[in-house]
Amino acid sequence: MFAIITPEQIHLPPGTLVKLPEIWQAYQALVQQLGYRQIPRIKYRPGEILLMSPLPVHGKQANIIADIVKVLLDYLFLYR
Repeated sequence: MFAIITPEQIHLPPGTLVKLPEIWQAYQALVQQLGYRQIPRIKYRPGEILLMSPLPVHGKQANIIADIVKVLLDYLFLYR
């Protein structure tokens, strides 16, 4: 699969990192355009915008951490 970046859409295959030379105002406009989407992840560094599409394994690891936190919170509230 190829990365597609147009004014209408952004599609990045899993594991993709794209660096775009841009200014802060372009970053803010892109964040507003994408809204609350989690993918692609967007980061600004002085002079460039980074678009990242994490691999599926990253989501699985986050779910495991979330489950551990849920168990710990249940324990704290139920057994105190």
